[in-house]
Amino acid sequence: MSSFRRKPYPEVAESLLNRLLGGVSAEAHPYPPAGAAREPYAHALERAPVERVTAVWGARNGTSVRFQPEADWRLATDKRRLEWVAGGQRPDEGTAFEVHYLPTEREVGVNDLYPGSVVRTLMEAVALESASLYAQMEVVYKSGFIDTAEGRALDHVVALLGLSRVLAGRNTAELRFTRVAGTRGAITLPAGTRVATADGAIEYETLADLTLADGQPSAKGLARDLVASNDAVAAESLVLLTRPVAGIEAVSNPGASSQLDRDENDTELRTRARRFLVGAERGTRSALEAAIAAEGVRAEITEPEPGRVRVLLHAGALDPTQRARLEAAAQRVRPAGVWLEFVDGNAPAAVDLELRITTAAGRPETELRAIQQQVHDGLAAYFSGLPLGSDASLGRLLGLTMGVAGVEDARLVSASVAGVDKLDAVAGRIVLAGLSTQLGTLKLHDSALATGLTLVVRYTRAQPLPDKAALQAALEAAVAALNTLAAADNPANDGQRVLSWGALTRLLPLPGFTASTLNSGAAPATDAEIGAYRVQWVFTRADGGSTLLQAQADAVFALGTPERLSVQRVAVEVQPTA
Repeated sequence: MSSFRRKPYPEVAESLLNRLLGGVSAEAHPYPPAGAAREPYAHALERAPVERVTAVWGARNGTSVRFQPEADWRLATDKRRLEWVAGGQRPDEGTAFEVHYLPTEREVGVNDLYPGSVVRTLMEAVALESASLYAQMEVVYKSGFIDTAEGRALDHVVALLGLSRVLAGRNTAELRFTRVAGTRGAITLPAGTRVATADGAIEYETLADLTLADGQPSAKGLARDLVASNDAVAAESLVLLTRPVAGIEAVSNPGASSQLDRDENDTELRTRARRFLVGAERGTRSALEAAIAAEGVRAEITEPEPGRVRVLLHAGALDPTQRARLEAAAQRVRPAGVWLEFVDGNAPAAVDLELRITTAAGRPETELRAIQQQVHDGLAAYFSGLPLGSDASLGRLLGLTMGVAGVEDARLVSASVAGVDKLDAVAGRIVLAGLSTQLGTLKLHDSALATGLTLVVRYTRAQPLPDKAALQAALEAAVAALNTLAAADNPANDGQRVLSWGALTRLLPLPGFTASTLNSGAAPATDAEIGAYRVQWVFTRADGGSTLLQAQADAVFALGTPERLSVQRVAVEVQPTA
């Protein structure tokens, strides 16, 4: 939190007027008070009893704010304490706020304070000049930090790091990053990601963070040559990622590079300075952790004895190139005289979750799917960043889920690793001690968004044509019955919601085949019974995952307790000849 707070003219004027009336101006109090138990806090005023508190000023979200009487604070009935009102605004934690008040016993030296009087006019002039000085002091204060300095002030700050602003005329190119086919999830390439020509002679770095959303095949972003004197490069020349990024298959520059007609802006210069500070750290545990994390690997770092650091890699088997690159990166930042020992550990354990959420009514399907994607991404980031060997907090998981706009309620149904239940609901945790983790399969159930069911029946021209309308009617009747069981939310019904290929196929009124209803007790259909017909069932959950049942021997599909079905499509197709 900033130690300097700019005081605006109204605050300065109130402070001077309060002083002329014999009151106490700008009595500072820390927020929260030291040793305070819980909200709402109270602060004892030094010159009690108090006739009236005239103003309370402090910082909120880094900005000077006048807190409102009765809405934010009030004078206690004993006239000795200022109390914060429940539900009102609060100062930023770790800052000091200032109270202006009139003690019951005070001496008033001046009484000519009416607007337009000589004393009032002089006081207002002094207040105006003081507020102007505070504004200038704020500019000076902010000019000393990378995050807040601007223009020439920022140039001076980064010069302490040996950096200077890149001027107009530097070669730039637009890069296209292409995702590996079939991969899921968002992929982020941070600003400063480096790309080189095939021979490695010329390197460019990206100017801003670039994210490929889940399902997005490619994305483009600007990159700049690291060396001002390099010649321009032709199209399709920048094809090598100097450091591989998980999920990125290829990079290229669709067009030739050109010279940028502007200087590096403040945002780009700040980003480059921050990267320099991170990369400049050497000889510390955090530097070692950062170097390993930059290679996309999680590790547990211990010091079994002085001078020896053990790095337990939680990445499974690494290929020789990746292993050599990781060890080289760690060696560059290790403390002098320290020996690094690399030990292969297990790959991160996949934590499979089944989560039930309730979303706000009336939202379109596109919004509901976007909500589910946000929940998935948030939980994936949580497990990726979970400290090695730590249990997962049930409260934290539900908090991340409820924090997504549109989610009104959430309940974790199950959590498992390799089929073993890890949920301890009583203790409010998922027991993961000794494991590094990543999010595995997330079964996300939302009553507002059903799981799609597609039926495909294939036949040869020598067979009778199946009646598509009859198939549709039978399937919709079965889905209605299953959704009725889901609405009952009775665990006793779970067994009836485990669907096999044979049980589903028994529903179909195929030519020459005896059909039945879902819960008639009839034996499941067999491959032999349907003859040359081919039946496929495709379940597509809201999270995009699909399950295919196409033969008697296939595994079953288990519906979650709240999970509903919706008939997406019924298709009758001619089976291709061999």
